[in-house]
Amino acid sequence: MKYIVLFVRIITFTACIMASFQALSNPNDGPNYLLSASIITASEHPSAGQTQTLALKMTPQAGWHGYWENPGDAGFANHFQWSLPKGVTVGELAYPAPSQLLTSGLMNYIYHGEYVLLAPLTISNDYKYGDSVDLALELNYLVCNPESCLPESQSLRVALTVGDGAAESALQNRLNQWQARIPKPMHETGQFYTSNETLTLRLPLSSSFFMNNVDMKNVHVYPVINDLMSNSAAQQFTLNDDRLTMSTVKGDADGDLFEGVLVLNSGTSLRFKAERIDAPSALSVQQDSWMDNDIALSMIAFLGAVAGGLLLNIMPCVFPILSLKILSIAHQGSEKEARAGALAYTFGAVLVCVMLGGVILALRSLGHQVGWAFQLQSPVVITALILLMNAIGFNLAGLYEIGTLTSGSRLQDSKGPKGDFWTGVLAAFVATPCTGPFMATALGAALMLPLVSALMIFAGLGFGLALPFLLVSFMPRLRTVLPKPGAWMVTARRILALPMFVTVLGLLWILMRQTSSDFTLLVIAATMLSTFGLWLTGLWQVSQRKIRWWPAIVLSLIPLLVMASWDSESLVQPSHLESNVLPFEQAELDAIKADHDVFLYFTADWCLTCKVNEKTSIARDSVQAALKQQGVVTMVGDWTNGDSAITQFLTQHKRSGVPLYLWYRKGVDTPEVLPQILTPTILLNQLSAQ
Repeated sequence: MKYIVLFVRIITFTACIMASFQALSNPNDGPNYLLSASIITASEHPSAGQTQTLALKMTPQAGWHGYWENPGDAGFANHFQWSLPKGVTVGELAYPAPSQLLTSGLMNYIYHGEYVLLAPLTISNDYKYGDSVDLALELNYLVCNPESCLPESQSLRVALTVGDGAAESALQNRLNQWQARIPKPMHETGQFYTSNETLTLRLPLSSSFFMNNVDMKNVHVYPVINDLMSNSAAQQFTLNDDRLTMSTVKGDADGDLFEGVLVLNSGTSLRFKAERIDAPSALSVQQDSWMDNDIALSMIAFLGAVAGGLLLNIMPCVFPILSLKILSIAHQGSEKEARAGALAYTFGAVLVCVMLGGVILALRSLGHQVGWAFQLQSPVVITALILLMNAIGFNLAGLYEIGTLTSGSRLQDSKGPKGDFWTGVLAAFVATPCTGPFMATALGAALMLPLVSALMIFAGLGFGLALPFLLVSFMPRLRTVLPKPGAWMVTARRILALPMFVTVLGLLWILMRQTSSDFTLLVIAATMLSTFGLWLTGLWQVSQRKIRWWPAIVLSLIPLLVMASWDSESLVQPSHLESNVLPFEQAELDAIKADHDVFLYFTADWCLTCKVNEKTSIARDSVQAALKQQGVVTMVGDWTNGDSAITQFLTQHKRSGVPLYLWYRKGVDTPEVLPQILTPTILLNQLSAQ
């Protein structure tokens, strides 16, 4: 095959030379190109110091075709030579995805009709308003039809005048349409390896790219670097959760980088890079082998999730619940009851974490960009949590009794494991606002792994959350250090109500940041009326009458019904960014990091870890002064109300939630990932390392 391709290329080149002589002998006065080319800029009056889009429009005559940057098994690549004045740069031309032309077993990558290449055009600040900017391009290319090929050359020129950069709307719309055909960059690097005569390519890719139609027949990989794979061989694709695998016949070249374009059946095209890895051994090729990378990653992520869940117990809204549940073991009548209660609590916590994880994975498979704690991006959920935390706080304070959270109430024994189960459900749900050490990486890995492995990681989070209660219940020796029951427990219970009320205040602050002050005022009214209803319930309990919950429910619904008709647009608040930081934009990040160090962090108002880090480290005067002195650009991604671009960026960095702290060194594409628990020293050390 190798020699056949070489022979065809020699024949093609010879035919091109002969055709060119024939064309030169034509007596036509002016050039009559088989493929016409023209330069189009977004504005004839570009602004100095700004970057605009430059388009090179290529239009072959009917029956003829041009070639992609990798022509395939025959033909040759286009050649561009720019002549530019000082201070003017034109970046690399980007190609739209090509079509395939298979002839006699040889695969070529071509364009049948008009196609447009795009590049960034930048004019330095040295140019003044009204200065002339002349661009010249020498273009050499090959144009073919089914019978013959002809190399052509053109000299293109365009004269621009520096101005305000204004572009006509019709032209801008055309540029936007052309830009949409350029393959989007896949920010995460893939992997490939060769074994015998087979090349296997693995790319991180969600099934949402397939528009709910996972059909591989129209999917194709176009290699930018030629000869790494056989262009004409069949390509076999499999999609396993968030990983696309392609197998085909390997080529003659040996390289460590595979760059190409992936075209999907949804019409989307993605430009990717993949690094060579060693071919797995025969044992690890089997999907169920314990040596498989996914299995190892799953085990590590599971342990990280358990550790992260364990740390969630110190959250102010979880610690009171856990403390009282552990102390309530002293009231259990037997070992059997204590262990049954612990298992029920664990089941409730694990079930909630698995369900939340399942919802996240399901929404992502449908194309929604969501991550951990996504429900807290909804003011409705925040409102429900405020009412719930307020009710729990007043239950701990003794205003009324429900008997499932506390010890010593007359309802506790009748509830048994059922009460413990619902307590576990509650503890897991209220613990979702934050990710901490171990947990963020584990949940990020869950979004990249197969479904069963991902759900196991979410289950590990719930297991870690319930682990202290399990240990005390199943290890009697630990119970010996617990204080004996007594009147002091009532006082302790009242004290533990305080963290719940602090949580309510925190949630109100989050709601105020998410919505308007009027909306927040209605929620406060609902909370006050709900408290009054709970007080009435407590009075009935004290008087030994039948317990009635309807006053609390009805009184809460009055302002909530008003909120139901609230204009959703009034919920949108302006950004809370400080004046010295930039909001996260991928395009702006790409432009800035080439010339500056960038400190990029992602936060949310409902994330306790985020707020602590910002207060104790990022907002420190010494840190801010050092950032400013060394010219570091600070960029913030606010995930409080949800943002699909931020969610996608977090996923690319194997994270499912906030916080995430990244430090980009000037001119370096790959950032340094900082710890999730920041200190001023960590940030100052980053600055001193410049």
